[in-house]
Order: sequence, then C-alpha cells, then structure tokens
Amino acid sequence: MARSFALGIFIEFITLPTLGSAFLLLYPLNLLIRGSFAASLIGFIMGKFALPLFFVPNMSVGNMLVGNKFGAAHGHMGHMGFIALWEFVKEKGVAFFVGSATNGIVVAVICYVLVFYALQLYRKKREDRRLALQLGKNIR
Repeated sequence: MARSFALGIFIEFITLPTLGSAFLLLYPLNLLIRGSFAASLIGFIMGKFALPLFFVPNMSVGNMLVGNKFGAAHGHMGHMGFIALWEFVKEKGVAFFVGSATNGIVVAVICYVLVFYALQLYRKKREDRRLALQLGKNIR
C-alpha cells in the first residue's frame, strides 16, 4: 500500500513536465511493484493538491542540477527570436522535469515512510481491538 501510494505521488510530480503522458505509466509500474492500483491512484490524486506548492522549488532544483544557461529570454523577435525562444523552452523544460523528478523522489520517500508507519499503527490497534474482543468473549 505504501509503495503504491508513493508511486502515485511520484508519477503526479512528473506528469506536468511530460504533458500528462506519465499517467499512462501508473498502471504498468504498479504491476511491476505488485502494488495496489487504488492506493497509487489515491496518491496520484492527492499529489494534485500538493504539486502547486512545488512549482518554484521544482524549477530551482532543476536549474541547480541542470545549470541555468538562460537567465532571461534574449534575442529579438525575428527569425532568430523563435529559435531562441524554442531553446529557452527546451532548457527550462528539462530543468523543470529534472527538478520535478528529484523533488518527486524525495516527497515519495517521505510519503512512503509516513504511510508505512501509519498502516503499521492502524494494524496494531486493530489487532489489539480484536484480541480485546476475543478475551471479552472468552471470559463470559
């Protein structure tokens, strides 16, 4: 469950830079890790709420890892302006993808740990309740 949830979070982080095509990886990767598709879908949907908070950090981390070759768009808007603009979009797209993937891995690991221990706590409490009910029936 925790692996699937973390996978859903990670896929959501790389969905925007891949123009939505990363969603198609959700099911096959879930089969690969033998996880729960429902849990990965929940993680994917919950990631949609967290992702807007990470737009600036994703770009910052991507620029730090890839390098910031373009500080601002340069050139004039003529024939060469379109080429310069295309290079600017390519560079920023790669930086955003790298930053999103890096931050997605970090957030997915954190979510994995949180969900794993929350499930352990839930299962322990459920087992304790079950044992308490059994002991109560055995006493009567």
